[in-house]
Amino acid sequence: MKRAYAAASIVLLQAGFWCPFDAVAQTAVDRMLFQKYLASGAHKDLVKSALDALPPEVFHRCEAFKPSEPDLVEQKPISFSKDGLPTAGAWRESLPVKGCGNDTILNFNFVVADDGTIKVLADLPGATHADRILQHDAVPYATTGASVHAKGCPQFIITNTHFDAFIVKPASTDAPAQKAKPELPRTPQSRPWRETWTVAGCGRKFDVPINFVPDATGTLITQKSEEIVER
Repeated sequence: MKRAYAAASIVLLQAGFWCPFDAVAQTAVDRMLFQKYLASGAHKDLVKSALDALPPEVFHRCEAFKPSEPDLVEQKPISFSKDGLPTAGAWRESLPVKGCGNDTILNFNFVVADDGTIKVLADLPGATHADRILQHDAVPYATTGASVHAKGCPQFIITNTHFDAFIVKPASTDAPAQKAKPELPRTPQSRPWRETWTVAGCGRKFDVPINFVPDATGTLITQKSEEIVER
């Protein structure tokens, strides 16, 4: 399957209940105003309602839960009104969570709409290198693979994603020796890589390996059902 470049989104809400103060990693936004907003009741209420919408397989509260400091990345320049609320911009928050049965990273994006409302758009949990559209395209591969092993299960949920490694093409032994050329820097989106996605359904969990191979026309997604391992 080739990645489609049309706009798409994953219809999930994911967020965490925390107030980061020292993790802002950008310079364009006013750090003090942003930190004040992150500690505000408005932000707390927003992420709490989003957290309540999470499937329990992905995250749920428990006594052992200990939030970690999130990573924050500014995606679009953020501006604020006089009352300290964001009026434009976008940022991403990634929070490692442990202790409640699914140790993972909750990834979600805050986007300030034209009318001033803040939308929460979630990526899949974990450390996938796939962007949102590619995640959307790869979900059927992961769930279909799991369904081969759990026939009749009506629903599967991605509970974690793990980046395994970049795929290195073996050098041909028949090719004449050539002087090595310095390799240009490559991003995860331009270099083949392999991930393992954890899929849960009907009381069972599966680790599903997925390969992503970008080329000039998109990204080829491959998954072999025989490589799937049940936990």
